[in-house]
Amino acid sequence: MKMRIFLGLVLVCCSLVSCFEDESPKNVKFLNPIQINDFSTPQELYVGQGGRLKLKTLAYKEGMDDAMLSFEWKLQGHGQHETLGNSMILDTVINVPMNREAYSLLYTVTDIENGLTLTKRYYLYVTGQYEAGLLVADTRDNQNSDLHLIVGKNFNRNYSKHDDDHIFENIYSINNGAKIAGCVTDLKSIVSGYIETSIATEHSIEDLSPLDNFTVIRRNNDMFIKSFDSEFVVGSLQTCARGPYDVVAVNGHIHKRTQYEEATTYGVGILLEDLTDDYYITHYLYRPYNPYPKEGDLFGVAYDQKHRRFLAFPHFRSEDNLHVYKNTSKSGEQDPNRLGNKDCMYIGYAPNVTMYAVLKDGDTGLYEIWTFNMNADDKDRTDVITDCYTLDGCTDIENAHTFQSQSMEEVMYYATDDKVYAVLLTASHPRALPKYVANPGEKITGIQLVEYCEGKLEIPNPDKPGELKDLSNSNHMMLVMTYNESTKEGKVITVPILSLGTGDLIQDKTYHREYGPFGRILKTTCYHTR
Repeated sequence: MKMRIFLGLVLVCCSLVSCFEDESPKNVKFLNPIQINDFSTPQELYVGQGGRLKLKTLAYKEGMDDAMLSFEWKLQGHGQHETLGNSMILDTVINVPMNREAYSLLYTVTDIENGLTLTKRYYLYVTGQYEAGLLVADTRDNQNSDLHLIVGKNFNRNYSKHDDDHIFENIYSINNGAKIAGCVTDLKSIVSGYIETSIATEHSIEDLSPLDNFTVIRRNNDMFIKSFDSEFVVGSLQTCARGPYDVVAVNGHIHKRTQYEEATTYGVGILLEDLTDDYYITHYLYRPYNPYPKEGDLFGVAYDQKHRRFLAFPHFRSEDNLHVYKNTSKSGEQDPNRLGNKDCMYIGYAPNVTMYAVLKDGDTGLYEIWTFNMNADDKDRTDVITDCYTLDGCTDIENAHTFQSQSMEEVMYYATDDKVYAVLLTASHPRALPKYVANPGEKITGIQLVEYCEGKLEIPNPDKPGELKDLSNSNHMMLVMTYNESTKEGKVITVPILSLGTGDLIQDKTYHREYGPFGRILKTTCYHTR
């Protein structure tokens, strides 16, 4: 009986509960999300050690007063755990140690009332005190050299006006206690696997650490797996993008090393296919990064001055030996293995994965340009050399001291003491047109085309006469280096290339930018931090 009464009460309770409407869904409170607007700030940030980092954000939650939000900027990584700020805008000096790898910068916004948080991560690279710019090597006594760094709109994406341009002078001697012994013959800065700068004089080579304010980290025999006991003649410094590899010519032989922090030494000299080292390289160049070479494609071109011939670099991953060209041009008139009395003056990039080689005939003084096809398998095809241009109609070329070309245009530029000429390679006997004239009293000492640099140029705006517009300087900027013998002052001048493929340098010097004064400029290269 008791059991029946209990069951009856349970049924009555259940029926009473079923009479009430379930109100639980109506009690859910939907919270607005926290929003962070950082005005397109890049996720990767760079700041010099001791430099000021400013980040402006707008963090909010609809329907909530800002006073109910809290903010925290925290830096973590490499043994560091620091709170940098507690406001919506970060403005602080970064004093943590420099490092090749990024720190984590965490920006956390908290809804104090409801305990909700939103965190955004940035990757902060702390470098030396120097920003991206143009490295300039010069000499004032023709015996020793120094380095300078131009930072500004032409060479650094973080600058929008020239009023902020500045030059860090004598950064080598200031940070190393002495000048570079000898005159710099080559200068290279890389960002691939690690950030590093290398300099060469006729008889020395050094690696510098930009992260440690361009201090020397190794030099000469410290940089080679096998020491040199006697002669040490350093040629050009280059980078092979595929690998990636650093490459240097020492005593005419090619040495390479991988671009990773743990690989600091160059290997022994590369041999020929017959396993001898019977060559002496004075000019060489590796193919650009893209497209990726297929099996058999040529990886680069080198000029062997000892035997007056060109040698081919194979793919480093398939074999390590230089090989002698086995084929000529299709007509048979250009034989890279037999140049006669012709000497190579320059090797440079050209369009469509080709390279230009400038040759001078020692008997006639005649200049030619040969086009090497880097996508040709020299073992099976006869189109290794696809074009030959005879420069018999090019004004003043007998006085040319510098040649330059680039992969985006079929143009060869050359400089004399007072002019820069452009040769449009549209005919077998092309003409040259003057495109730049030096100022009175100044002598052109060099030119350089900049294929990649992160700055901008200012050019006329065709849509708004009288106004300027910005142009990315990659492939559109020529550097002209000049020297005044009377004042002993050198300059770097940026000259915009208005239209690729036409050799159209802007000749109105209103749109040129001059930097200096330096000593006699020896070499320049763009210094990147990313």
